[in-house]
Amino acid sequence: MAQNWFSNLCPSCRRGRIFKKFVFMNATCPDCGRVFEKESGYFIGAMIASYFLGTLAAFPLLIAMVFLWGQTMTLALFASCALILALQPILFRYSRILWIQIEAALTRSIHSGGES
Repeated sequence: MAQNWFSNLCPSCRRGRIFKKFVFMNATCPDCGRVFEKESGYFIGAMIASYFLGTLAAFPLLIAMVFLWGQTMTLALFASCALILALQPILFRYSRILWIQIEAALTRSIHSGGES
């Protein structure tokens, strides 16, 4: 079965939802009880993923504004920052989902002796 890295489904049972509403997470899976936030600081990796995804979204806008549309770098930076702020709820949600899925895949790989 192919891994869907941005699926809102629990990586253990593939039935329960990680987020109950758009930006409100379940503490545990409603179906199997898997704990989504294992410890304090667990989502630091998700913050890095959010930064990476935000950069992927903003960088093309910055390049297009400066080199294609002839705007100033200051205006392009402000527009890129505004885009990242507008995308923040989406980045928050999907970076956490991605981090939970990566951690689950790595845990499965470690427990199965490195074989996926």
